[in-house]
Amino acid sequence: MTAREKLHRLVDGLPEQQLSDVRLFIEDLRAEADGEPLSAETLAAIAEGLEDIQSGRTVSWDQIKRESGL
Repeated sequence: MTAREKLHRLVDGLPEQQLSDVRLFIEDLRAEADGEPLSAETLAAIAEGLEDIQSGRTVSWDQIKRESGL
């Protein structure tokens, strides 16, 4: 299975409410590859994530892998 096929399979398996986050992430990856700045939404999400890290609101990578079946 190619990386593209795996990605399609993962996206197809996501709950509807997560698709907008994934779409924004992919759009930002494309923009970054094209040399465009990150969107305001992405910058806000990064700031929120950094606050979560500083406050200890994190989940280990191992836990994420277990929960997602990886």
